[in-house]
Amino acid sequence: MSDKHSFTLRRADQARTDFVATVAELDLILAQLARLPPRRKLAQTALLATLTTGAIALAGIEALFR
Repeated sequence: MSDKHSFTLRRADQARTDFVATVAELDLILAQLARLPPRRKLAQTALLATLTTGAIALAGIEALFR
């Protein structure tokens, strides 16, 4: 009968270890997500990059035809 309890305690200890590892991984993922810029900032950066590229392309076309 002690073998059953020993096995159960060992499995509970392994499950506890797995749970702690999972929580640590989730904390790491949450910390990484917190560092991501918000959606609005990403949209502004994409718009700025698009407009800048367009302005440079227009300036290049103007320089070619002059």
